[in-house]
Amino acid sequence: MVLSLCCVASILLGLVGGVFGGPTIKAALGIEEGEVQAIVADQTGDALDVDLNDPSSLFAPMPGVFDPDKDRFYADAGEFLVGMKYQGRTRYLQLTAQLVGHDEEFMGKVETDVPAIRNGLSIFFTQQDFSAVSTLEGRETLRLATLVEINKIIGATAELRVADVYFTDYITQ
Repeated sequence: MVLSLCCVASILLGLVGGVFGGPTIKAALGIEEGEVQAIVADQTGDALDVDLNDPSSLFAPMPGVFDPDKDRFYADAGEFLVGMKYQGRTRYLQLTAQLVGHDEEFMGKVETDVPAIRNGLSIFFTQQDFSAVSTLEGRETLRLATLVEINKIIGATAELRVADVYFTDYITQ
């Protein structure tokens, strides 16, 4: 009986701590939910004012990635397999990421920075919520957040940045 009460108390304590401490922890880690939501809104066609002085707007997918007048150059970020805790069990996210840009020289530099990108993304992916990345909407949100993360890692500018990222394989288990 005492053991059962202790279990229930610890679950409630964890729930309350997560609800009230979550925003504080996200702020301390520099994770802003509004940044990703703004990018998603831009992708879905909602009108957004793009301020070139705002660094987060620099990391949104470039419009017209498949414009026939634009050259496209790709860099392979590789395959990722990360474990995530979910409901007391370890769950897995496996994906392959491809990066696309419009400047050949810049994408060549991105290709040489792939080890740093992979390291940053491995850490980034393990911090994600498994229940969110298991849905179609969560996959798209993760893709857009991954683009933001990659451009932060490589120190992108408005002119020289990764235009978009694609998940060519995506498995949650």
